[in-house]
Amino acid sequence: MKSKFRVIALSLMGLMVVGMGYCTSSFIGAEARVKAMCEQIKPGMPIAELQAFGLEHGLGGLPFPQSGINFMVEKKTAGRFGCKVVLEAGVVKDVAYQFSD
Repeated sequence: MKSKFRVIALSLMGLMVVGMGYCTSSFIGAEARVKAMCEQIKPGMPIAELQAFGLEHGLGGLPFPQSGINFMVEKKTAGRFGCKVVLEAGVVKDVAYQFSD
């Protein structure tokens, strides 16, 4: 009985370690990964192309794209890392990396 409990306890500990590793791995390289994605968004890109780019790269789309400041955030990091996109007349005017702490 004691060894059965030990196997179950060790299995649960192993699952916790793997789960914590999976959750933190998203954050380890997030800054470099998202900065590289933001650099790929160029001024003059139309909203439709921006939406497709965001969905393809895990930034999510713009639910209500409108002129002014919009945020495209990475879903993997629960929105902590993303791109601040300034839209004007249906095209990208400016893009900057955004970190929300």
